[in-house]
Amino acid sequence: MSPDRPFDLQAHRGGAGLWPENTLEAFGRALALGVSTLELDVHLTAQDDVVVSHDPTVRGGLADAHRIRELTRGDLPPTMPLLRQVAALLRERGADPVRVNLEIKYDALDAAQLTTREEFVEKVVAALRIDRMVGRTSIQCFDWGVLGLVHAAEPALERNLLVSPRYLRPAAEGPSPWFDGLVVDPDFVRTAAAQGFTAISPVHGSPYASGVDDPAYTPFTTQALVDEAHAAGMRVIPYVVDDEPTMRHFVRIGVDGLITNRPERLRDVLADEGSDVPPAFPGNNHPARGVSLS
Repeated sequence: MSPDRPFDLQAHRGGAGLWPENTLEAFGRALALGVSTLELDVHLTAQDDVVVSHDPTVRGGLADAHRIRELTRGDLPPTMPLLRQVAALLRERGADPVRVNLEIKYDALDAAQLTTREEFVEKVVAALRIDRMVGRTSIQCFDWGVLGLVHAAEPALERNLLVSPRYLRPAAEGPSPWFDGLVVDPDFVRTAAAQGFTAISPVHGSPYASGVDDPAYTPFTTQALVDEAHAAGMRVIPYVVDDEPTMRHFVRIGVDGLITNRPERLRDVLADEGSDVPPAFPGNNHPARGVSLS
């Protein structure tokens, strides 16, 4: 772990194993529990609002799935917050140390993509500037081109490369479309370091829903990968780790943080391992004590 930054306990979509994902309820309860980072996903509406959602479409009361990019804010479920509402929540709680890890949900394989890399990055960066969130936000993406554009638009933003073997595989007609034309070394850490990325967030292993106690489990995030990334000056924050034995394993091999649906479990593991846990920011409506973790 970096000596100037404690272990990064990231609540995946606000703690999707505990509360409705990517909602103000989830983010508020995660703050009341005590996490160091709120991890979330964003899309753009037809009016360029930056909204928090993992999926690019919504159903709700609509007859069929519709793309968020084709809808106005008023068409969306009331539980789907704007990014600026998350910023307001952090201010209201006085949660100054808590960071945001924002995934730009650009899909390089979507032939019907309605937003270019450039436009997506431009709107997200503008929203972060308006709410003075640049200094506390990292942008993560599987798409190397998006992260390159982020640096060009706002060099102060940290950039985390999401990594999974399937995003590194070449396409039938050439290199992976997620490289956006960049020549990526087979040892992707070398290229990530050359691009100046702040961190890599690799998938923890396979089967994805499993962990170290499964005899069939094969880690993707290995000690060698952690050591190589650290030697290159990048942090390592695997995703998404939900069981205690696997959390403990990664803490012990020296990762810098974990993205998890179950932040309460990771708090317990960190405490057991002698590490500090993030402070709670309960506010008036979500007391730290009595938070339901069922």
